[in-house]
Amino acid sequence: MSEKILKKVIEDFESYPAEEVRRLIKEALEKNSIYRSLLDYQAVGHIAVNMERTILYASRSVPLLIPCDRRRRTREGMKIDSMMIDKDVKAYLLDVFKGREKPEAREFAVQVGEETRIIRVSFAAIDAEYFPFVDIILQDITEEKQKEVRLRRSESLASMTTMAAGIAHEIKNPLAAMKIHLQLMRKTLQQKKSITEEQAERYLSVLDEEIDHLNTIAVDFLFAVRPMDIELMLGSVNAVMNDLVTFLTPEADSKNIRIISMLDPFLPNIELDSRYMRQCLLNIIENAFAAMPGGGTLTLMTKLEGDFVIIRISDTGTGIAENEIQKIFEPYFTTKASGTGLGLTVVYKVIKEHRGDIFVSSQEGKGTSFTIKLPVPSSQRRAIENKEK
Repeated sequence: MSEKILKKVIEDFESYPAEEVRRLIKEALEKNSIYRSLLDYQAVGHIAVNMERTILYASRSVPLLIPCDRRRRTREGMKIDSMMIDKDVKAYLLDVFKGREKPEAREFAVQVGEETRIIRVSFAAIDAEYFPFVDIILQDITEEKQKEVRLRRSESLASMTTMAAGIAHEIKNPLAAMKIHLQLMRKTLQQKKSITEEQAERYLSVLDEEIDHLNTIAVDFLFAVRPMDIELMLGSVNAVMNDLVTFLTPEADSKNIRIISMLDPFLPNIELDSRYMRQCLLNIIENAFAAMPGGGTLTLMTKLEGDFVIIRISDTGTGIAENEIQKIFEPYFTTKASGTGLGLTVVYKVIKEHRGDIFVSSQEGKGTSFTIKLPVPSSQRRAIENKEK
């Protein structure tokens, strides 16, 4: 109620008694003190900055969260770029206020005392009645990040345990086959004291085949678990897709599979490693071919959806059972008799290394669709916005 009266006082100052004006100002100052105290004792830091980058208010927690110029007792009236010491944070804030960078939340590793802390910097535009300003919000997310690291390690350990169990299961059959044929060879030698070239070739060919099988298991396992030397550079998803179409068309023709290519010609470049992305998409397409033994249609589509490039690979194959669809990215899960069950595990790993997501939908007897979402870098988003203007 007092705020409305204060506005009236401002509009018609001379008609109000001095005592009433003093009372209203005192009440406003008390409220202002309460609001400041509420912000000052929060763990999250707040810096109110006007459009000229001048600080209107900085909460007490700000210098505890991020390196600041401590020579001045109060930071109000300073320029935000003068207060900031960390050069990365300063450069980012300047780019935001000059319109060169979107005011999106960013994370920075900063030195606070003897510790390195992870600080998230985010923004809230406040359209105040008398002047607009920006609330720069500083939040220490070090513990949150540490929890994420511990969770990833736990997930990685669980995945390795699953893969170890899977590889142990996978090598049992070829080892068993090798042992049986060695026993048969030994038995023949014991009974006949000799062995013909034809008999030896029969036993040795099985041993040779099973050794190759074991080698394949080992190679696939190492590829699935070793760190990927992903090198993300701006590149074209469509270029990778077109290369795959050219490469796979002869195989598709021989299998009576029609490839439909629906690629958005105005797709922005994204950060990708074309080697790994090609292998990733090839794994999905080869699975699609295997799901269409009698022929069918493979549809390859790309499009821009918000801040993401979408890749969709759809087939008209046998589909995946509902109780199996949640397991397809798990190590050593396969529905193919000759598969190792690591192909889609590698696909998932490659997409995550590209900071993307992958989804699958399927209907038995009708087909399967894989949808990949890959982020468009901010530089390309700005280029799109400039073209639209």
